[in-house]
Amino acid sequence: MAFIIDDIILGVMGHNQAKADNARAKKNQEDLEEFNEKVAEKTNEHNDKLDAADVANYEAMREYSHETSLQNWQRGGEIQDYQYLGRLKEYEKSIDISRDQLALNVTSAGQAIQSEETSVDDMFLQQQFQRESSLAALKGVYTEGNLNRREQGVAMLGIQSKQRLGTASINNTIDQLMKEGSFDKTNAMVKGLIAEGQAAMGQAGKSKAKRQQSASAALHRGLMALETELTGKRKQAGIELAQLSAETSLAKTGVGLNLERIENSIATAEADVEYNNRVMTANMKSFISQSERNIKDIQLQKQVADLNVRESTMIKPERLSYDPVPQLPPEREFVERMEAIPGFVPQAAQQNVWAPLIKGVGNAVSSAMSLGVIKPYN
Repeated sequence: MAFIIDDIILGVMGHNQAKADNARAKKNQEDLEEFNEKVAEKTNEHNDKLDAADVANYEAMREYSHETSLQNWQRGGEIQDYQYLGRLKEYEKSIDISRDQLALNVTSAGQAIQSEETSVDDMFLQQQFQRESSLAALKGVYTEGNLNRREQGVAMLGIQSKQRLGTASINNTIDQLMKEGSFDKTNAMVKGLIAEGQAAMGQAGKSKAKRQQSASAALHRGLMALETELTGKRKQAGIELAQLSAETSLAKTGVGLNLERIENSIATAEADVEYNNRVMTANMKSFISQSERNIKDIQLQKQVADLNVRESTMIKPERLSYDPVPQLPPEREFVERMEAIPGFVPQAAQQNVWAPLIKGVGNAVSSAMSLGVIKPYN
């Protein structure tokens, strides 16, 4: 019986609880609807303020942006003018530098060409001094040759004088020998004749004849000895004369060789001077040709340097036009925010208040039937 009562009580409690839950759900629905209405009202008020603030901010920002754009435009024009003036100054400075560089190129090329001309002048002066030195040396050779010729002429005169004197001395000796021989021969003949006369004056007989023969033989022997002596002396004189002639010939040959040597020295000196002149003339032509090539190179280098200067010269800047004056942008079209409406609140879910009671009664009946308190209907 207690179980039956408990099921009924539980059913009643469930019924009451369902009624309370339904009432609370209804109250929550009403509160939420009221809250949504307040939220929608506040949202609309706030949106109205936002719309007004957006319009005000837009107008203020539009005006501020326009003024700022004008200021930036003016400042940009000032900067553009400043930059243009700066580029003009750079251009003028570049022109001055280029002009100075071109002038320096002209000066440098002129100095280089003048240096080449000076080198040619120095070479010419050097060769003039060399030619003068060569001519002076040749003149010295001429002078020395003339002195040597005169010296050899004096030597030749001495040789000729010695030859003449020697020949005259030898001839004089031969003449003296001839005279002495003739005198001695005469003296011998006189002595022989005297001896023969003395022998003839002696007593006649064989002794006289022998004495005469002996005196005659002595005379002949003396004459023969004298003739032999004179012949030997003449031969000696002839040998001396031949020796003098040979020595004189050799001396004259030496003088001729010396004169030929002098002439060869002079000819060699003249050939050397002529050769040196040809060499110096060729060197001068070569030096002048090299100087002309150097001058052409200098002129070419100047042209290249001038071209580099002109290529590196700054191009004259051009003035750009100013940017367009800033304009106010088109006005913005504002769209008011959509009006907020209270959010949809679904109807509160309601519980069946009789279901727990019916369930409790059903459970009680089931328990009673199981206990036999209530019998089933047949």
